[in-house]
Amino acid sequence: MNCEAKGWLAKQFPPAVLTLMPIGVALNLAIGTLVQIIKLPVFLDSVGTVIVAVLSGPLPAILTAVVTVLVGGLLTNPVLPWFVGTAIAIGWFSGFCANRGAFRRVWLWGLCGVAMGVIAAVVSAPVVVYLFAGITQSGSSLVVAYLMAAGKTVLNSVLLAGIACDPVDKLLTFLIVWALLRGLPVKLLAQFPRGVLNTRPSAPAIR
Repeated sequence: MNCEAKGWLAKQFPPAVLTLMPIGVALNLAIGTLVQIIKLPVFLDSVGTVIVAVLSGPLPAILTAVVTVLVGGLLTNPVLPWFVGTAIAIGWFSGFCANRGAFRRVWLWGLCGVAMGVIAAVVSAPVVVYLFAGITQSGSSLVVAYLMAAGKTVLNSVLLAGIACDPVDKLLTFLIVWALLRGLPVKLLAQFPRGVLNTRPSAPAIR
């Protein structure tokens, strides 16, 4: 590995980011497991990923999301690794939105959350249909089962349930992250590569 590549990696993954990423994984697993236990029709298992995305950018967020589904597959839910594509999409899109100033306006950040939900629903649907026949361990499967009982096809049921539930889930996720990070002091945010730039209205956006 040449010096330029090493410098790029060091910039992407300074010590603060390497410390934040496992915290993000732990948040994802803890909240996601709790929601699964009580069978809510949402997931809220990407809060940690989105926090990493806002503070550190898309690449650390993607790695956080991938580690979450892999570790979660071993510890909490064996179907999680099948959704690695969805995890990658969440990490990239949330970082993309944050890096372009969306976090600074709560209404725009909320719209990004809704859009993220639609993307997640579309990316996840083929996995749910072809590997699990439309029914997984998530609470949204209750909606799928209802639609299938009403005569909808499996694919249509999964897509409709995803489009109904995922935007709400990701909107809540994005707003939870907004509320958490807006309350942090600038001195703490400055420890992360994108912390101040992405969260404070006075900072210039990337063009």
